[in-house]
Amino acid sequence: MIAQIVLSLLLGVVLLYAWAQYRRSPIVTVLSCGVSLIGFYFVWLPSHATRVAEFVGIGRGADLVLYVWACISLVVLLNLHLKLRTQHELLTALARSIALANATLPEDTRPIGRSQISSLTEAQTSQPRYRLADGPAPGQTADQSA
Repeated sequence: MIAQIVLSLLLGVVLLYAWAQYRRSPIVTVLSCGVSLIGFYFVWLPSHATRVAEFVGIGRGADLVLYVWACISLVVLLNLHLKLRTQHELLTALARSIALANATLPEDTRPIGRSQISSLTEAQTSQPRYRLADGPAPGQTADQSA
């Protein structure tokens, strides 16, 4: 009798919470209310759970309830995983767009205006800006760099 009261209280809390969330997700509310009402039915009439379990080929009603609970939990877990993954993708896209919107170039790599191009010497424009640390400088052989 004590277990029936405790389980009924827990199912009642789930029922009230589901009903309070009706505006956010009506489908989840209807499913949660249905499962809670079926839970009330099986908590107060456990022999009926055993009859249903025997009808579907499971030995005991408690096993049936456990199997159904495990399946529902897996569906909820999958749903939460998919929602979390979607949120992660949205957050990545948001961070990417913010990074691109706030991107700035360093002073030495900003585009050069036409007036500045004519002042550059031939040596400045023909040499690469960076070189690999391991290799020789442009115009040098491996013997000259050592």
